[in-house]
Amino acid sequence: MNHKRLGHILASILTPMAALMMPHGAVAQNPTDQADAAADKQFMVGVGVVQIQSPFKGEGTLVYPAPLISAKFGPAYIEGIEAGLKFQPIPGPISPFASAFVAGRMQTGRDRRDFTVDAGVRVSIGGKFGELTGEYRRDISGEFKGGEFQIRYAYPISMGDFTLTPSAQVNWLDKETANHMYGVTATQRARAITKQRKVILPVAPILEKARNIGGVLTGTYSVGGGVTLIGVLNSTYLDKPIRNSAAIDKKWESSAILGVTYSF
Repeated sequence: MNHKRLGHILASILTPMAALMMPHGAVAQNPTDQADAAADKQFMVGVGVVQIQSPFKGEGTLVYPAPLISAKFGPAYIEGIEAGLKFQPIPGPISPFASAFVAGRMQTGRDRRDFTVDAGVRVSIGGKFGELTGEYRRDISGEFKGGEFQIRYAYPISMGDFTLTPSAQVNWLDKETANHMYGVTATQRARAITKQRKVILPVAPILEKARNIGGVLTGTYSVGGGVTLIGVLNSTYLDKPIRNSAAIDKKWESSAILGVTYSF
């Protein structure tokens, strides 16, 4: 099995999990985790369903099953398709902390789901005001050799067993990343023709960098006994270079996720 075929299989299985990484740690940041944050080891498994509203012409709504996985071993962690080292925050009213990670990246669209890998760093400052995070990641698989910078602000609201976390973010994509995520190649068009899709997207490269603006609403409810219900709503307003593409017919890209997890 060649690496391209393996990538397509991994992308089909793991695409839903990518949405759970935004905001970072949405899977793991539930009341159960917060209660034993000092533990050296934490594990969580679960299952859910993700609904994605594709911005590409004729694709509409896509629905996938979503395996949910999170594990922590001291400073090392795995959350969905991301793994890394998270350095402990410095105690105080304002607590800075950082992490280094590798993470999978998938593209939206039935015939565009190539699996690539990024490496990145994330620096956050947390306190009573919420959490402000800056992140930079870059492709290390050699598929598109692009990078992306993100600034995100999140404010968790705890109401007993229920926690609601609204967040807002801005993503700056260089032209290589914008093209990889939203451009359509001749190979991808040929793939759609081979599969006899009703709508065949035109070859449409993205030739400029882009700045997308989005928001995420994450809710978790601790049922008890280690069981937690999770809901995530995610919406991104696409920048003009992407919206002007002949393959794009929506200004927004969005997703919704519902799941249940068990922590032990």
